[in-house]
Formats: sequence, structure tokens, C-alpha cells
Amino acid sequence: MKMNELNLVYFSPTGTTRKVVMEAARNIDLKSVSFDLTVHKEKKPSLKFKSNDFVLFGIPVYGGRVPKTFLEYFETLKGDNTPAALIATYGCREYEDTLLELKNEVESRGFKVIGAGAFPVQHSIIRQIGMSRPNKNDLKIIADFGIQLNRKLRTAENFDNVNIQIPGNTPYKKYGTIPLVPKADVSLCTECKACAKACPTGAISIENPKKTDKKKCISCMKCVYSCRQKARYVSKMKLTAAQKKLTKICKNDKQAEIFI
Repeated sequence: MKMNELNLVYFSPTGTTRKVVMEAARNIDLKSVSFDLTVHKEKKPSLKFKSNDFVLFGIPVYGGRVPKTFLEYFETLKGDNTPAALIATYGCREYEDTLLELKNEVESRGFKVIGAGAFPVQHSIIRQIGMSRPNKNDLKIIADFGIQLNRKLRTAENFDNVNIQIPGNTPYKKYGTIPLVPKADVSLCTECKACAKACPTGAISIENPKKTDKKKCISCMKCVYSCRQKARYVSKMKLTAAQKKLTKICKNDKQAEIFI
């Protein structure tokens, strides 16, 4: 099937999901265009794709679900029987209903999912979990996923009869995130506004970046990673409690699962 271009649509607060998406995309022989939906935008960009486009969606798993912030951009998402592939990254616990939910969401908007993968990576909050992942072996598996997608695009005349089976349950599990809201150390904060500009949900005030709206915060840690002064932090007591809980249920040797 003759394709037009590769469109990368992703949400990646800490940059890990982007790294995985780019590694897969590197092995697909199409010119690529990126749509980074991590930066908060009041006006949602138009995401309309043609039948001969190929779209690669990438997201981190939040509590076994697709991040709500990412789905907000789907109001303008529209395909024309457009082939698509899905990438979900998760911090070595489980991805649960995420891939199934994302598949249902994109297919209801005119896309045809021809492949999907769930890839274990370093945990975005408890960095000791999945340390340094994706590692060299992980990247080989991710690259091979891209190679398989590329082969499928080149050899198939159409994708009318493709029906990728993805694990998950409906109704989906209840949406929830780890309730860890980063705070600002007022003694270190220079009010440079880097955190406010980086926040994907607009939870940090541009006028007063020392304030965080707890209701909007999704605990993605983008503000912590963006602060050069290291003024953004999470309560050590809550972080320790989360670490104890997650260390018991996360496994550092989790392996990727690919559906194609």
C-alpha cells in the first residue's frame, strides 16, 4: 500500500514515551511529522488524517488507563480509515486496559489499528523501578516493532480484514493516578515560569508559579523534570509510602508485549 507520511501523535511528560515512539518510527520508511500533545494548549490543534497516512500514537499508562489529558485532544481527531499503531509505556507494573481503551478510542474516530505494543520503562515517579529502561535490549525490541509495522505497510494492499486482538476489559478499570502533587520550594523558586509553561494540564499558574492546582495536577512529574533550580519536589513522606507500595507490585524484569 502506497503511504503518504508517518504522523507521530504522543503524550510524553518525562520524555520516555517520546524516546520509544522515535525508536519505532526510525525503522519506518516514511517522512514523519510530530504532534507533541504534552504541552498544554487551550485551543486544541486539528488532528485530521487521510486514508494513506500512517499514525503512530504513543502514551504512558496512568493507573491502567489512557491519560485523560491525552484524550482531551481527541475532540479534533479524525481519520479516514487511516492505518494506525499504538504504543503504551508503563513503569513495570501493568498496562491493564490501556491499549484496549486507546484502540477503541482511535477506531471510533476513523482509524484502523494494524499493530500495538506495551513497553516497560523506568517508572516516572519511583525512579528505582525499571532503572535505565528502555535499555539496549528493549530498544532492539522497539526497533523490531517498527520494522514489522514497516513490512506490513509495504506488503498489504489494504487493511480491511485486519483485526488486532488486544487484552483488556470493558468496562475499563476506574481511572486514577498516584496522588503525588509536586510542590514549590519557595526558597529555591526564582519564578522563571518554566514549570508553568511545561505543565500539560495548566495546573501551575503563570502569574504565580509557586501555586499548583491540585485538581488539575495528574502527577506526571513534568514540572519536576523542567525545573533547573530543583525547586519542584514531592513530599518525601508520600514518596516513601508510594515506593514501598509500588516496589511490592512492580517487576523490573517485565517484558514487552507486541500485537501485530
